[in-house]
Amino acid sequence: MNTDYNLYKIFLYLYEEKSISKTASKLYVSQPAISYSLKELENQLGYTLFYRNSKGIEPTMEAVELYGYISTAFHILNDAEEHIKNLNQLNIGCIRVGIPATIGNYYLIPILSKFHSEYPGVHFEIISKPSLELIEMLETRKIDFVIDVFPFNSSKNVSKLSLGKLSNCFVYSKKKHKDWKISSLEDLGKYPLIFPNTLSASRVKLEEFFEHKNIKVTSSFEASSEIMLEMVREGMGIGYFPKEILEKQMDSEDYEILSFEDLPVMDIQCNYLSEFLTAASHKFIDMLQIKE
Repeated sequence: MNTDYNLYKIFLYLYEEKSISKTASKLYVSQPAISYSLKELENQLGYTLFYRNSKGIEPTMEAVELYGYISTAFHILNDAEEHIKNLNQLNIGCIRVGIPATIGNYYLIPILSKFHSEYPGVHFEIISKPSLELIEMLETRKIDFVIDVFPFNSSKNVSKLSLGKLSNCFVYSKKKHKDWKISSLEDLGKYPLIFPNTLSASRVKLEEFFEHKNIKVTSSFEASSEIMLEMVREGMGIGYFPKEILEKQMDSEDYEILSFEDLPVMDIQCNYLSEFLTAASHKFIDMLQIKE
């Protein structure tokens, strides 16, 4: 665009007001300044844009053609400005959060409820995938946040917000397996085990734990946490869960919770790329910190 934005703005006012004096009044400039700007625009475009008459000015055919384009462009600019203002005022926007379903039920839902009540115009997308996939989505900006149990390893400059800790345990159905006797970690290998998916952070830490203890165990099933929970309910084996989440979702009278010493304690972290945060994203972080 080679022509000054202000020249087109003056042109729009002249076209709509059909008067140099009214345009000068609305733009708070002198009439000679308006006339000079019109002449400058006409020189740059190579066309006469208005004819003077007894009532003021009338647009030429070239001005009618030009107005269609310029008015559309200004409407787009005005819409863009209004959109940005709404983003900053949290009237609109989208926040994309990657989080495992179990942690989401335990940690995220109360925050989402509060956020939506205060800023109902902001849309949320909740994505539940294994940890490594969520990390990749964050790095490629397909999501704005990853809330998960970590360590979190990334090649990007990721900002981290600690949200709390979760202790882990094993659990099985007492109703289905009254005869199971488990008093040590080694006893786990006698029964079918249901472990988190290979790509999850909790699975990585669990395997490191058994390797450190020099105990070899093999899982019979691998599943996401929500499916794993149903498998335990059906008596299909011994599952591995964060204890705090488990206690909220299972009746302790029906299930045996095994809390062995030194089982990994997991940090819940919110991870994000700070340089790409929107106004809504900043407010979301504020709420996470309040919960903490």
